[in-house]
Amino acid sequence: MTRQQTAHPGGQPTDDIPPAPDETPVRRFRATAARFGDRLAVHGPSGRWTYRELDAVSDALAARIRPAAGPGDRVALWCGHDIAAVAAVLAVLKTGAAYVPLDPQQPKAQPAVLAATAPTLLLTDAAHARAAERAAEGLPVLAVAGDDAGGDAAGPAFAPEDAAGAAARVLPDGDTETNREVLAQALAFAGRLSLTPEDRMPLVARHALDGSAPELFGALLTGAGLHVLNPYAAPPATLLGDLARHRATVLHCTPDLLRLFLVQSEAGAPAPALRAVAVAGGGEALDDGELSGMTRHFPGAELVPGAAGGRRPEPAEAEVLLRAHPTVRHAAVPADPQAPPGHRLVGYVTSPGPQGAAPEELLRYLRAALPEHAVPQRIVVLPRLPLDPSGRLDRSRLPAPRAAEPDGAPRTEQERRVTELWCEVLARDTAALPDEFFASGGDSARVMRLLQRVRAEYGVAVSVPAFLAAPTLGTLTRLVAAAVA
Repeated sequence: MTRQQTAHPGGQPTDDIPPAPDETPVRRFRATAARFGDRLAVHGPSGRWTYRELDAVSDALAARIRPAAGPGDRVALWCGHDIAAVAAVLAVLKTGAAYVPLDPQQPKAQPAVLAATAPTLLLTDAAHARAAERAAEGLPVLAVAGDDAGGDAAGPAFAPEDAAGAAARVLPDGDTETNREVLAQALAFAGRLSLTPEDRMPLVARHALDGSAPELFGALLTGAGLHVLNPYAAPPATLLGDLARHRATVLHCTPDLLRLFLVQSEAGAPAPALRAVAVAGGGEALDDGELSGMTRHFPGAELVPGAAGGRRPEPAEAEVLLRAHPTVRHAAVPADPQAPPGHRLVGYVTSPGPQGAAPEELLRYLRAALPEHAVPQRIVVLPRLPLDPSGRLDRSRLPAPRAAEPDGAPRTEQERRVTELWCEVLARDTAALPDEFFASGGDSARVMRLLQRVRAEYGVAVSVPAFLAAPTLGTLTRLVAAAVA
């Protein structure tokens, strides 16, 4: 396993045609669909579409959206991780609107995102329609119909001629990415992986995560096939076998998900014949033992730089939620630069009243709405946030959190016993709740050993994906406490 880019053995990638100044993801997709119409475009839990079928389905859905939203508008997507979400993204862009990705797995966080992004329409699928309607609070809701492929698309739904500079994707804090930016990111991603129509790639990142757009469009703009895979819904023991069964040739994932695949391969799961693996953060995010494991379990695969995102922390969502809390006036959630690998987040807040904000209460509030990896490790209350002369947050003047925060020592008998198991497996004398497993000397084999020790001690099975989403001692103690409750 080397940290080099690989060339595809089957020929040149199809993304080598530079985009025209007015080109958009929709225009490039239509050209790809016309060229590779009968090839598989996407398949997932609910079915599969060729490129010709995906183009028709998204045209029909765009025709249904167009009376309620068009150029300059925003359409929120509340869809599960399935092929309907892929069609919905394309359909929104075909109307000239921008899509606001929402995450059904974090329903309590989405009303705050809706308030921050101000969409004109909420698009959902049948499985999530009821939850979407509850969160919409008067916003029109349109459900993706199962027969959209048979609808009247009324011809191509291109946006205005200046669409390349128009917004395509709206982030949780209201910032936007243009069609030109989305296209450039997708082609750069496809170029790093040398994607061709012969490739099959799992679509791991949900459309609500910032790593999803390069994966989605990187494949669909080059004629490659997408396999919609949710690693946190499928049984963990089947994930690597799914990649092999669907003949994946390339893989783009986070270091944590790669560690899960290595754990499964160590346990004897069949491995796909990958030619390239792209890891968010690059090879520097992996230690020598993990690189050696990739050589053993994915022989012939090259390690290439991946796109940021996927399962990395999403500070924008935490900031939006903190600002919505009644005890918070201002909030900032940067990554702690002094933290070990894992990009721990730290929250800084100010309070509007004399009572002030309680850090533990705010952390409980965030954990009820966000996955563990997106919750700051600590909250620091400040009298005011430091600003630069232009009025923007001056992150360099934020105080170091460790000086003011507890040392993270275990507090309960259960936490102390779990800490003892942690230290035994990692051969360490002491540990604190914020300690990160892999930064503390752990590897994929020790993950299984630790969780087996926990099971022997408490008689409960801790989910490997749940632990790897934020592999700290604090995460493990909370998972154990929830399992034995």
